Amino acid sequence: MVFESLPPEIQRHLEALVRLLPDQKENSLELLARVWEEKDSLFQEQAEALGMFLERKVVPGEGNGILALTSSGSILSIGPGTEERLLEYASIKTRTDVPDIFTETISVYPQSIVVGESVSFPEGRLNKTSPIYRIAVCSSDTPREEQEKRIREATIYLTNGFMKLNRSLHLDPSSVPDQFTMKSMVRYVAKKNAVTAAECKSIVDDFLYLIETGLCLGEKVPLGRIGRFSIKQQDARKARIVKHPGTGREVTVEAKPAVVVPRISFSSYLKERLSELPLPNSTIER
Repeated sequence: MVFESLPPEIQRHLEALVRLLPDQKENSLELLARVWEEKDSLFQEQAEALGMFLERKVVPGEGNGILALTSSGSILSIGPGTEERLLEYASIKTRTDVPDIFTETISVYPQSIVVGESVSFPEGRLNKTSPIYRIAVCSSDTPREEQEKRIREATIYLTNGFMKLNRSLHLDPSSVPDQFTMKSMVRYVAKKNAVTAAECKSIVDDFLYLIETGLCLGEKVPLGRIGRFSIKQQDARKARIVKHPGTGREVTVEAKPAVVVPRISFSSYLKERLSELPLPNSTIER
């Protein structure tokens, strides 16, 4: 079994984690262990692919870029430099597809980063990490700009890769949306709130009808943390002659009357939340 081959500290972490799962099964612990092993392999393979080497200890003052995997499966990266350095921390919860990510600038990390020990950053947002499990370091002869690029690429790749592995942990497929269609989301909300799918769909339909009605009445309709729906008048457009971008020939664009169109204003909360995500990587493969 994979679980029995893992280090004791990882076994303890997974045992604590499995107790929090709402849909435990006999093989839940082994599934968690296999995913952990996959994450560890992914980390090592990515470090090797980018010319980074594994260390057990990094002392303050060394200017090389650092990438670390914690025992809880989070990713810590510290950019190269001897003064200001960019720190990024991605907390990738086992049951969540969207990571908690933040970045900040630090002057120097206050202590050695050692495998098996936590790291503290008392002056920043990251007070303390879980114990460090692996450390990958850029070579000292790699230019700083190239180190920054490699650290960033590794962080994006691993964050997306870990989230993909997390999706394989849905031990009960009906406990989370298998995809973000209306049917799947209604089924998920229904189960979470102990109502039938039909009852939930009726409530959702009423909610959507209220949004539609509010817009038709010219109201601004709030959507909680998402933002706000509203309408605006799109002015009439005169007929005009333009050049076709493909052929270069002149074509006539017909006139359009004034019309009312819907619009959505996204909240500052959502914009900030999305700005913290890594850029999409459509080719997360082993």
